[in-house]
Amino acid sequence: MTLVLCALSRNTLWVLTDRRLSYGAARPPVDDAIKMTTLETLDGVGVLAYAGLGATAAGTYPSAWMSAVLRGRGGLPFEQTLGFVADAATKELPRHLRRIPGGAHFILVPAFIKDVGPRLYSIDNVLDPATGEHRFRYTRHQRSTEANAPAVQLALAGSGAVHLAAKPPSWARRLRSTLKANDKGKVSDLHVADALAALSYECYENTPDGSVGPRSIVIWRRRQGVNQLPGSAHQSYTGRDRDTDMPVIPSVANGLDVSAIVGVLMGMLDGVHANGFDSAAMGSMFEDVEEINSRLAETPSDPDDRLR
Repeated sequence: MTLVLCALSRNTLWVLTDRRLSYGAARPPVDDAIKMTTLETLDGVGVLAYAGLGATAAGTYPSAWMSAVLRGRGGLPFEQTLGFVADAATKELPRHLRRIPGGAHFILVPAFIKDVGPRLYSIDNVLDPATGEHRFRYTRHQRSTEANAPAVQLALAGSGAVHLAAKPPSWARRLRSTLKANDKGKVSDLHVADALAALSYECYENTPDGSVGPRSIVIWRRRQGVNQLPGSAHQSYTGRDRDTDMPVIPSVANGLDVSAIVGVLMGMLDGVHANGFDSAAMGSMFEDVEEINSRLAETPSDPDDRLR
């Protein structure tokens, strides 16, 4: 069922997922899945990461589906925007959960909200395989029931979480210490990412059913207004080693499908490379505003809640 780990520090949110996509006995697993989507709104920034349904029978990643749900919905606050995903998940996930072991899908969403601070949300869908009963929850996780209580700093989901939850809590203390050091500029972002990737690989080695893979992605996003630290980024791994190729993560900013725009530009760039690299040709490509706009006009811009 995979692994998701979310951590919130004062200035940065961190998300780790493995990349395994399992098909049961039908075919071997693959390790190239993207199990997260980034979201920016007028008042917040967050990452939606999940464990459960890796892909539909038609091959749709939930990360791409969440991006389609979010696009075209700009000008709204973070919690309201996230509510569209919660509503779509309630309607669309149950029919897909019937075919996966456990029938459960969990979305963890660490975020920074302007004038509020760190927040942690979850969107949970569970389908009882015996009765067909569908249970759903969209909630905010706090350290206490008091209004505006601090957010829970660390959250886990997926089959790999079983191994980490059973370990002595020293690993979590070390992680929090590393995050504090990063906030102060004492250790680099990649140092933190390396530590998280090592945890993912440890879960891979200690999850007997093979549902956690050896590859992983770590993404980090800064709190708004943080200027003393480097910008947001992500890093993919094979085992404990950093990958040189970086996958594109579905991203929506104030209703704009950023990853679709990147895809258009990369497609045009691939065309230049196919004809032999020419710096002049590449420069003229970016000057051809009409062609760029024409290709962008072909990309969907309206929300699409349907999970196919």
